[in-house]
Amino acid sequence: MITFDFSGYSTDLIGDKGIALSDIEALAPKTQSAHQTIMEKRLSGEIGFYDLPLGREVAEKVKQTAAEIGHKFKNVVNIGIGGSSLGPKTAFSALKDPLHNLHSEPRMFFPDNVDPEYMHSLLSHINVSETPFLIVSKSGTTAEPAAQFMIVLDLLKKALGNKYKDNLIFVTDPVKGVLRKLARNEGIRTLEIPPEIGGRFSVLTPVGLLPAALCGIDIDELLSGAAAMADIALREDIFENPPYLYGICHYLAMVKGHNISVLMPYANALYDMADWYRQLWAESLGKKNSLDGRSVYTGQTPVKALGATDQHSQVQLDMEGPYDKIINIMTVKNYRNDITMPQVMDDIPEVAYLCGKNMSELINAEAKGTMAALISNQRMTGHIALDTIDARTIGALFMFFEAATAFTGYLLNINPFDQPGVELGKINTFSLMGREGFEDRMQMPAKVAKMSFEI
Repeated sequence: MITFDFSGYSTDLIGDKGIALSDIEALAPKTQSAHQTIMEKRLSGEIGFYDLPLGREVAEKVKQTAAEIGHKFKNVVNIGIGGSSLGPKTAFSALKDPLHNLHSEPRMFFPDNVDPEYMHSLLSHINVSETPFLIVSKSGTTAEPAAQFMIVLDLLKKALGNKYKDNLIFVTDPVKGVLRKLARNEGIRTLEIPPEIGGRFSVLTPVGLLPAALCGIDIDELLSGAAAMADIALREDIFENPPYLYGICHYLAMVKGHNISVLMPYANALYDMADWYRQLWAESLGKKNSLDGRSVYTGQTPVKALGATDQHSQVQLDMEGPYDKIINIMTVKNYRNDITMPQVMDDIPEVAYLCGKNMSELINAEAKGTMAALISNQRMTGHIALDTIDARTIGALFMFFEAATAFTGYLLNINPFDQPGVELGKINTFSLMGREGFEDRMQMPAKVAKMSFEI
């Protein structure tokens, strides 16, 4: 289903710029400690994402909800930000036709920003009466989805009167929060986000499962793939645990000064997976303080790329720029559709070699050639190979990267599940927007240099 080849990180292939087997073996005490921490926190319920695929009663409730409403509507709008949008959007773009919204219903929209032009355009081109809005927020007070929800709520009440609640589903905390209170008072349908699951680890909860079910993705297969990977990801032997190896190699890359992690799928369907990975890796590992309170300022900057597109832009930097990147290529052996280049222009030698070849042959040759070139240039290059893109594989990939992230966090001796660096920006926003209790909490340097230009 999935193969992870880390030989392109090794000193055997890229010399002293790489990682030696002895480097991995020397980390045994640290890797054993990280594994033990994960097992203890999983047992205590502090880490819950490994066990999400086993909660099939949640999947049944999601499928029932999707069946009750899916056939009634032409559109679905998922209102959330961060993991509340990136996860479901990744599943949708990976598993549905790239132009799904042009020819199939329900059309799926993920307005995960408070850009007024985008929101105005979306609301101008859909009929809210024909649209369920999934409001995804644990607290209900996150500014961006709260603002969008207020706009939608007003439109629904004007269009539908007392029936507005038929077009709302809250995906929120099971007990507390603004949305939970409103749901109780108004009788609005809800699905629960487990309290111990953070947003960027929530794709296998109703956060990701409901949008997937509404657009016809087989969520049982999604969970099955994730469960299969979870079994592998909990093995203590690092050489039988690909997520652990991925994490160890990235940890060692950081030690060597490779502070950028590139994820480059050779498939448009997986580009949003790279975007989801970007949040997961950055928000989990970018931390000021260690678990024992020391200032460490650690982390690794994730960068998304798309093959073969970025061979004509970003790869130049990867190939000949600073030795500060660990590059991960993702390929697909069997694309779901293929096209053969016809026997035209076969009298022009410069392009005749393409005649009769499939596009899948070309894109995989591009990937193989790029990996070989990167390794020849002593660039740390890993390879994640998929047999095909289906629900089971995507579920497994979600679990692979989540497990690798958690493990890497504990190797770094930081908490991979909090995000304190995000909070100050939120507080400043609340202060600027006049939220009660935050009026005097704005933190801004006293002097800010300003330059303006008239054009």
